[in-house]
Amino acid sequence: MNAMPDAMPDASSTSVHLDHVGFIVADLPASARMAEQLGFTLTSRADHTRTDEHGRTMPAGSAQHSIMLHSGYIELMQITDPTAGHQLASAPLVRHGLHVVAFGTSDAPACHAHRLHAGVPAGPVLVWSRPVQEPDLQGLAQFAYFGSDWSAQDPSYLCWVEHRTPQLLRNPRLLDHANGARALDAMVYAGPSGAARQWVDQLVAAGAMLRASEAGVWELELPNAGIKVLVNDQLPSVLPVALEISGVDTHWLRARCDAIGVRHQLCADGALDVDLLDALGLHCIFRP
Repeated sequence: MNAMPDAMPDASSTSVHLDHVGFIVADLPASARMAEQLGFTLTSRADHTRTDEHGRTMPAGSAQHSIMLHSGYIELMQITDPTAGHQLASAPLVRHGLHVVAFGTSDAPACHAHRLHAGVPAGPVLVWSRPVQEPDLQGLAQFAYFGSDWSAQDPSYLCWVEHRTPQLLRNPRLLDHANGARALDAMVYAGPSGAARQWVDQLVAAGAMLRASEAGVWELELPNAGIKVLVNDQLPSVLPVALEISGVDTHWLRARCDAIGVRHQLCADGALDVDLLDALGLHCIFRP
């Protein structure tokens, strides 16, 4: 069990926002192709490395592509070596899909102390990196992060990330998507009432603010995104069911879905509900 610090850190250095969400996929090249077909620009494939307790750099056992947005981003990740010590190596044994919710912080050690003070069972701060090898930008993206206790049956793995090379994060070329996407607006979870309430409590302890609560629905907010938790007693556990993305040319995307045979439905408010259950384990709600 982690020891409590003596005093609460300065809250100004521990506020959080939504940094990104991460999907663990079975076939990274196939998932990347699907994302590209839907009009997303992806970063080049990168393999994570991690630093061990002796300061040595070694493979982390995962590879990824990212979909960078003006606000938030989406990571597609495959566990490439289940024996390499990756925290989420057991996730594919339970399900593929949205397994990571990463909160952004400007100071990982201060945020870590703050979460411990709030009673979050957080692990140590770790230093990871991944190469950036784009035609117009190269370097080594470095970040410090820590995560909460997690099992593969949990709704998502909660972690906190400090990007130490932000100049490598958002290449303007990678923010230009054929579908027009600009922001990751919300995640939606659903599950039985008791487990849903526990998930809400975890998200609040993680740094989200509970904005509204009414029968069967909790709405939480971060400075740049929202999280909805819905009660559905037909589900055996709390699961991510939708991702909401805004700024999208829904007419373009609807035509593309028709062309590639992806199920979709136009909503009354003009959003496009795209069924990505097979590819990503949930629906994506694309808003103009």
